[in-house]
Amino acid sequence: MESKKNYTATLLLSFFLGGLGIHRFYTGYIGLGILQLLTAGGCGIWTLIDFINICFGNFKAADGQALDEYNPTLGKTFFFVWVALCLLSVIMYATAFAEIFRSV
Repeated sequence: MESKKNYTATLLLSFFLGGLGIHRFYTGYIGLGILQLLTAGGCGIWTLIDFINICFGNFKAADGQALDEYNPTLGKTFFFVWVALCLLSVIMYATAFAEIFRSV
């Protein structure tokens, strides 16, 4: 029997290195990890789906076991931090885009 994979480690790997599929390697999905590595996380879509599933506790290790030490507060916090970063980047790009057209 395999040892359980840690939820926090999986969440952090997905957040910082999800586009490379490192969280897939960690949880035992070697084939999917290689595929995710070669496709840059399915151009981000696959990475996003994995990240959301990990945040809300719907991601299992390759052996079918749930991730060890699931922390819903941590998952929701990371999800909302990610949403805030996305909104901030949209605002920053919109501001920069408007500034470029204002100077033309």
